[in-house]
Amino acid sequence: MAGNFWESSHHQQWLLDRQDLIRERQHDLSVLTEEEYQKIFIFFSNLIQILGEQLKLRQQVIATATVFFKRFYARNSLKCIDPLLLAPTCVFLASKVEEFGVISNSRLITTCQNV
Repeated sequence: MAGNFWESSHHQQWLLDRQDLIRERQHDLSVLTEEEYQKIFIFFSNLIQILGEQLKLRQQVIATATVFFKRFYARNSLKCIDPLLLAPTCVFLASKVEEFGVISNSRLITTCQNV
């Protein structure tokens, strides 16, 4: 079931070079410096890590959530959707994609409030 990577949707849609990233980030970089932009992503990566640890998720689920978060903002502005809402959403989606099991909404909301 090996497919051709060069024809895959991953290769066509998600391998972005430096110019693509800069073009997509222009709106955010007009307000933030590159350093501030990177610090925001470090903060939210740490937030996703903490949420995952509090929910007792596997590291693979946490890593998938972080990738989802970064890929979303590779194509969208930070003003598009509040990152504080997207981070737990990525954790929830990653737990389903990685077949970890469904996290109850109330448990996820309580954990987010405590963090």
